[in-house]
Amino acid sequence: MAEKACKNCNRIVEDATECPVCKNNDLSDSWSGLVVIYDPEDSQIAEKIGINTPGKYAIRVK
Repeated sequence: MAEKACKNCNRIVEDATECPVCKNNDLSDSWSGLVVIYDPEDSQIAEKIGINTPGKYAIRVK
């Protein structure tokens, strides 16, 4: 199964029908860009885009 991105929080998920972060089931196959956050507490990028949980996130989700 292809990776999908949550339309609510942009988290990229594999083999799931629900986002593990926000529990939203509105996932999209149409996304672009990728950022991986390991330590959201010390990441300026995570702070700027509002990420609090480590993981893979899409930059843009359609």
